[in-house]
Amino acid sequence: MTLAKRIGKYPVIREIAHGAVGTVFEGFDPTSGEKVAIKVLRAEHLPDHAADSAGARFQREADATRRLRHPNIVTVYEYGEQGRIRFIAMEFLKGRELRQVLRERGRLALDEAVSVMVQLLDALGHSHRQGVVHRDIKPSNVMVLDDQRIKVLDFGIARIESAAYTQLGSMLGTPTYMSPEQIRGEPADGRADLWAAGVMLYEMLVGRTPFAATGVMEVMRNVGLLEPAPVSSLVASLPPSLDEVLRRALAKKRDERFQDAGAFADALVHAVAAAEPGVDLEVAGSTPVDLDLTAAAPPPSDASRQQSP
Repeated sequence: MTLAKRIGKYPVIREIAHGAVGTVFEGFDPTSGEKVAIKVLRAEHLPDHAADSAGARFQREADATRRLRHPNIVTVYEYGEQGRIRFIAMEFLKGRELRQVLRERGRLALDEAVSVMVQLLDALGHSHRQGVVHRDIKPSNVMVLDDQRIKVLDFGIARIESAAYTQLGSMLGTPTYMSPEQIRGEPADGRADLWAAGVMLYEMLVGRTPFAATGVMEVMRNVGLLEPAPVSSLVASLPPSLDEVLRRALAKKRDERFQDAGAFADALVHAVAAAEPGVDLEVAGSTPVDLDLTAAAPPPSDASRQQSP
């Protein structure tokens, strides 16, 4: 789309990312002088029904995220409309997607993976307490910042309690990280997000997802039927205590999983602490352990360091 001089009250500096239906600009808040990221819906070339769906998802993202105030969730400042343009103004983040980090490094060290998970689970716990289920937790929706914190992004398919546009009985998400109940098209609660977090933990530890396959249908079949190999059998340095944590996180029946994010984080930290007494890990909500997520990776360009549309 053509670079605008101003979107809402925000002067625009440059375009930093674009996708099929969204463009992200760097701008600034004229009141505070702080940088902002401005995500703009680009649905002008879509059929009417697709444009309506994209618009509903866009507003859902803004409404969901505005309910949340947490250091590990991207902050949304404003949802606005300017003529036919819809936009979301949010905090400007400097970092890289966890997906990019994993692509470059293969897998993370145990303390790094646990630090990411502790922060992610703390964010999910806050989100669920506010009645928001993300439904699309995956590495490309987690940003690793330059100061080693993480931020959860993209609440565009979130389910919000009491929201008029909540969708039930539809399959939304990314199949590799979708829970069995999501694949069956059933309503998803917070335990679906915890399943996805378990898939991410497995991937960070061994370098592949537990239900990997060559096609989407096979992935979906694996999610419903396959019991993944214990991580300690795939990476010799990983303690067997992690196997039980992941077995519970990836239980096919949601009643057999961790029932809240705090229980998952607590079990993970205690499993690692019991096996690795010298590792200083804290429970969710406290200062995370140091990460070196940019090791062995070239410095990202400015264009690759921002939110994805």
